[in-house]
Amino acid sequence: MISAQVVTVIDGYRQHRSCSPESGGVLLGRLMEGTDDVIVDEVTVPTKLDRAGRFFFRRARGPAQQRIRDAWRETAGTRNYLGEWHTHPEPDPRPSGHDRADWVRLCSGSSFEQEFLLFLILGQRSIGIWELSATDKTGVCCRARYPL
Repeated sequence: MISAQVVTVIDGYRQHRSCSPESGGVLLGRLMEGTDDVIVDEVTVPTKLDRAGRFFFRRARGPAQQRIRDAWRETAGTRNYLGEWHTHPEPDPRPSGHDRADWVRLCSGSSFEQEFLLFLILGQRSIGIWELSATDKTGVCCRARYPL
């Protein structure tokens, strides 16, 4: 589940205009004990250290990593790094080959509590969320689609 607050925050970065750059950040939230449910209740937003263009977004590690550490500490370990989000200048987003390669790299090189990472792409008309297993990095499955 994505909280309404998160949808409101990322919706402000939707690429409505032909000159709008991609944006992105990290997904933070909670794993519901004893279930497969996940709640995304916070996202980071682009910083001045990030690099972006119409068809790319490169997040600076430092500010996002600091927010991940702070969220973990502030919640006594209940708010976790769940994955990444970014925008696409298309109505219904689909991950590019570059996106998928980045996702595999993140799953291989990141430390996280759960057995998967989530990847959210905000399009002009809908949000797509994909899941990549930490143990089986060969497949990316579409977890959900939400109309805006």
